[in-house]
Amino acid sequence: MPNISDTHPNTAPKSGYVKLLKQFIKQIIPKAGLIHFVDTYLTWFTVGFFSAFVAGVLDNHAGAVYAAYYTGAVNEAVGYRFWVLLSVIGILLFCIGLPVIYFDKTFNLFPKLINRYRQFTYTFFVVGFDEGALMIGILSANLVNTSDRSLLLANKSFLFSDVGFLTIFTLALLNSLLWLLGESFYNREDRSYSGIVGQLMTAPSRYAIPCYFLVTGIIIYCVISQ
Repeated sequence: MPNISDTHPNTAPKSGYVKLLKQFIKQIIPKAGLIHFVDTYLTWFTVGFFSAFVAGVLDNHAGAVYAAYYTGAVNEAVGYRFWVLLSVIGILLFCIGLPVIYFDKTFNLFPKLINRYRQFTYTFFVVGFDEGALMIGILSANLVNTSDRSLLLANKSFLFSDVGFLTIFTLALLNSLLWLLGESFYNREDRSYSGIVGQLMTAPSRYAIPCYFLVTGIIIYCVISQ
């Protein structure tokens, strides 16, 4: 009788790719786990989403609706530039910290000081991730509740005058990257690194070092030339 692989030649390669993809995802997920990611994301997203609707309702019942007092407060909470600043600082500290972790793993010098540095870097990612989830919740509420769009745009500092699903989706992906890098760089429970950082620390030097300098150079160039 013919083998399944003979009658369906593409089955084995496809299953192999899926297996490799699952293994790759499993390797880059930090020790904190996806449950922590989803729980934190939903918490701050819900706060932003609910706050935007409440602000619109309160302003609709105010004496001077044109003032948009509460929706103005919501606009001020959408600190897009602050989110970018936190992200850039965190990523730059992350790039500096990778060789520091590597040399600490090799020579075990100043472990307490290096742990403090990793914790300090992790803080930028955490605050940036929370701020980003809050911002995405507010923008999603603005997208859904179009009748209150004029109120949400009352404050001229609101940077997203024409937000669509693609913009929100892109911001959500970038914000997820902050969580991935931060939780991989430092774990609050045991002060270890995991996920993508753990994979980088075990990668062959002949591949890891050129990739590190290439990616770090691109990041620094993008930050400087913005």
